[in-house]
Amino acid sequence: MEMTMFISRRAIIIAAIGASFTASAIASSAAAEDLPYGLISGKPYAGTTLTYVAPVAGQYDGHAARLQEFTDLTGIEVEFDFVPFGNLQERILSHKVAGDSEPDLINYMDSWGPALKDMFMPIDDMMIADGVSMERYFGAHQQGSTYDGKVHGLPLRGHAQLLFYRKDLMEKHGLAVPTTWAELVEVATVIKEKEGLGIASYYSNKNGQNVPVWMNLMWSNGGELIKDGEAVFNSPEAVEALQFYADLENKFAVNSEGAKSFEQGDGSLSMGAGNSAFYMGWWWHYGSRILGKNTTLTAEQVGFAGMPAFGNSESVTFAMSMPTAINVESENQEAAWEFLKWVSNADLEKANVIDKSERNVIVALHRENLIDSEVNAANGGLQAAAAASLGNSRIFPQLDSWPEIMQLISNAISDVVANGADPKEALDAAAIEAQKLLDRG
Repeated sequence: MEMTMFISRRAIIIAAIGASFTASAIASSAAAEDLPYGLISGKPYAGTTLTYVAPVAGQYDGHAARLQEFTDLTGIEVEFDFVPFGNLQERILSHKVAGDSEPDLINYMDSWGPALKDMFMPIDDMMIADGVSMERYFGAHQQGSTYDGKVHGLPLRGHAQLLFYRKDLMEKHGLAVPTTWAELVEVATVIKEKEGLGIASYYSNKNGQNVPVWMNLMWSNGGELIKDGEAVFNSPEAVEALQFYADLENKFAVNSEGAKSFEQGDGSLSMGAGNSAFYMGWWWHYGSRILGKNTTLTAEQVGFAGMPAFGNSESVTFAMSMPTAINVESENQEAAWEFLKWVSNADLEKANVIDKSERNVIVALHRENLIDSEVNAANGGLQAAAAASLGNSRIFPQLDSWPEIMQLISNAISDVVANGADPKEALDAAAIEAQKLLDRG
């Protein structure tokens, strides 16, 4: 279905709320207001079955478990196609290349958006018509689904970076929670000497896993990645940040054994197994890897806080999100928009993170839910810490070439940490290659 047809049909529905229309239209509008989340009354799309590609995660499983509410309100059925995250990008790309009209809805990682955006339908007009505002999300999550000034999806899943620490050991040795990287080195040195446990840093360059933590250091130090089409991640500020990041391993010796080859999951599992005292990474690691069925720690032993600041600057953290978009080739775009309004509503999100009877979901993106007392009571205050982190957060550059550039940076970091390469020389070399990619488009 072409976009013009969609907008035209949508306009007929929107027109029903105009004050200049007939009494029956006004009555219909009043009835529409009785439905929550801006859903259209009268079930105009009843009998439609939508297909939805989403990753395997408890959060989406919770959506599927509560789907009957949406079907009762609209008469629309939804079939979830759950794909392991490692295969999700490939699946989406296959649909794009084929120009498929299905799936109707697609959940994707924000950093993939620049390469996929032509596949997604802009939804600004529908959001205005139905009173859906991106202001309900933090800035980083707003940016993750906005391309060329247009919104192409609504964020459903997202992650904040946090510093996790052994609260019991910090209290045992009378140590305060670090707020700067220098303080982190100080307290980590004490814990390493007294308890033999270090920071579960992860320096693996597989899929650029060592880049995000360095970005926190670099941004907090006033550095940038890309500026006005130029690769500037080899600035003095960025070089200083990389030197410090490498010094955690090679100079201060505060990391856990194996950090040079650790991937993200290795780090969080090391902490969960009681082999590390600190971990810096996405908050989702808390519920399944730091605490979980195969870990040894209890919630009372683990604390969490925002990422440290570098020097005297403010902390700046990296955030990511996974928006859901409507396939521009879908033949059910109107019905898909009804589902997107429902699945992104704050009430559903809150129910998902409070109810622990079937699954332990922690992800909330609405500002109001992140600071909600019930949400935080059910999750030990994790969402409040995430809100503080997200208050000054950023995302990857929205560039088609970013995955390749990120890998160049990742390889440079690995060379510095594992092989003792000079940070400036390593970043200079990576910046030269990155600039070639930027100049090509």
